[in-house]
Amino acid sequence: MKMKKTGAVLLFVLLVCTMWGLRQEEKGTKTDSQETADISQPGHASVSTVALTEGKFSEEKLDDTWNENEAVYITFEDDKISVKKDGDSEQGEESALKDQVEAVGSAAVIRQAGTYVLSGALKDGQLVIEADKEETVRLIFRGVSLACSYSSPVYSKGGNVIVTLEDGTKNRIEDGESYTFEKEGEDEPAAAVFSKDDLTFNGTGTLSVTGNFRHGIQCKDDLKFVSGTYIVSAVNDGIVGKDSVSVRDGNFTIESGDDGIKASNTEDSDKGYVLLENGSFAINAKGDGIQAETLLRVNGGNFEITAGGGSQNAEMVPEMPGGMENEGKMNPPGGMENEGKMNPPGGMENEGKMNPPEGMENEGKMNPPEGMDNEGRMNPPEGKRPEKGITAPEDQENSRDVSGADDSESGSAKALKSYVELIVAGGELNLDSLDDGIHSNQDVTVHGGTILISAGDDGIHADKTLTINGGSLDIEKSYEGLEGFDIVINDGSIKIVSSDDGINAAGKDDGEIEPENQKNKKNQPFMADEDQGASMTINGGVVYVNANGDGLDANGDIFMNGGMVTVHGPSDGGNGTLDYAASCRITGGTFTGIGSTGMAQNPSGDSTQASAVFYTEGVIEAGTEVSLKDQDGNILAFVTTEKNAQWIALSAPELTTGETYTFCAGTTEKEVILTQTVSQFSL
Repeated sequence: MKMKKTGAVLLFVLLVCTMWGLRQEEKGTKTDSQETADISQPGHASVSTVALTEGKFSEEKLDDTWNENEAVYITFEDDKISVKKDGDSEQGEESALKDQVEAVGSAAVIRQAGTYVLSGALKDGQLVIEADKEETVRLIFRGVSLACSYSSPVYSKGGNVIVTLEDGTKNRIEDGESYTFEKEGEDEPAAAVFSKDDLTFNGTGTLSVTGNFRHGIQCKDDLKFVSGTYIVSAVNDGIVGKDSVSVRDGNFTIESGDDGIKASNTEDSDKGYVLLENGSFAINAKGDGIQAETLLRVNGGNFEITAGGGSQNAEMVPEMPGGMENEGKMNPPGGMENEGKMNPPGGMENEGKMNPPEGMENEGKMNPPEGMDNEGRMNPPEGKRPEKGITAPEDQENSRDVSGADDSESGSAKALKSYVELIVAGGELNLDSLDDGIHSNQDVTVHGGTILISAGDDGIHADKTLTINGGSLDIEKSYEGLEGFDIVINDGSIKIVSSDDGINAAGKDDGEIEPENQKNKKNQPFMADEDQGASMTINGGVVYVNANGDGLDANGDIFMNGGMVTVHGPSDGGNGTLDYAASCRITGGTFTGIGSTGMAQNPSGDSTQASAVFYTEGVIEAGTEVSLKDQDGNILAFVTTEKNAQWIALSAPELTTGETYTFCAGTTEKEVILTQTVSQFSL
């Protein structure tokens, strides 16, 4: 939402910007007058060269069978560990196997490749793997329970480890709250299941992992899940793979004090990715639900993700100057009722009809109202709130607090997050987040899937490009629905409900980003009416927006080339259904916009498809059926208002300049002639 340039408001903005600059200098951070920040957030990836569209699983890792005759059996009983080949009971068997596996104190140490079947319960000890990196160690979990009070119960120091969960078995791993490390200054292992090399899980059994020290499952290489059921609880991250996390299938229930699933490699552009092909995920994370450094790709699966306690913990209160209500609405002017209705002016009939105002020509044209400029913008009323990117005075600085996420690094509480690229190609996703529902520090692409989002901040946010090519997207709660520097909608079914802007093309395409621990993410230091070169392009799809702030907002251009777009904009005068810095060019599709007149902008005159714009000084009440008909009575556009309205814009491919049309609002009918590409009429 962009502030119009009246003297009083400009003075307020200059004052606020000065305060913002002073605070930034005090904090030692960069302002607009200083050097632009690097595209990457410090300590995170900025480039992705991951070319995978599906996970890489070798036949060996997909295989959940084994040869009983070749297996070594490790049995745990309280503090006792026995090792033998199947059927062997002779004395000295354990001694003969000690080069391969040995019981050392309270630990079973595996030193060579092979298949090992584990069963029983170890009260306080470890399973340690010390094989060469390229050697495959297959662990068969046959109803095993391992607990360790001083370190990781399962600690792989080396080897390509494959864990197979035997069908019908329940297996359990739990560590203690503190670790004793082998050498001073070490910080590994740091999870109940910890592996320095590749770690793969398959089979159809169940594994419960409790990480009381830090993480649940952690792998310093590639972590893969083929199948199985996993119940993970951790005080920090639930599942971490440094180079990658790949899931082909499985059932996952994760409770985490920080991130649910994470890939953490920040140094290699072809690593640090999370790729999910199928499975069922129930994640309750105090930090991010699923996080990747380079690429997060969802091809399918069922996801129930709650991040940071969910959207109900967010205070979605936009910053505002004096005279603005807490909900982001302006204090009503004289004669305006509390629910936003105006007292009917003189000449208004009971059915909602108005007597034609002075200046209305016979053809339905009217002289431009006082204060309307040539581009279709209306002069703003007093009290227009500043751009949400401008920091308010200190007593309002953190009016929308997204605190509550227990992330020592950033305080981030997003459902899906990537630092470079995030792709949703399919799946059923139900996301409830304190912060953004879906977020990337660079690009987000949605190809398909059914996505339901309830977000304390943006429904979907991309610092650079947000592209929607298909799928079903329902953002039932958000501060802003869709946000990106460049937004492209090619197809899909999109529904957005937002407490501020519905779709917002804004930001900085130079890669400047704010620290993630800054609680009020709207503190971006650009001028409100600035044309940043941002763009919103709608080529197709069905788009519905219900916004309390601006409906479609671009700090640059809006291009509508196709699709069906319905925008229920604000009923208060401090925002507009359309809000753009450069142009709003309609060349195709059907557009229906409803809102207030205070900050109204019409489609721009460089459009090639005709638009009819209607406004009233009174009010068209919520629930009114509105339509535009041609001379034969065919309905070209239809909508039922969901809020009180004073401004309605209609554009459809069938509209032609020079033709006569009938506008209907409830029982009110008005015959109009389109005399130009954007024709405006008073009711």
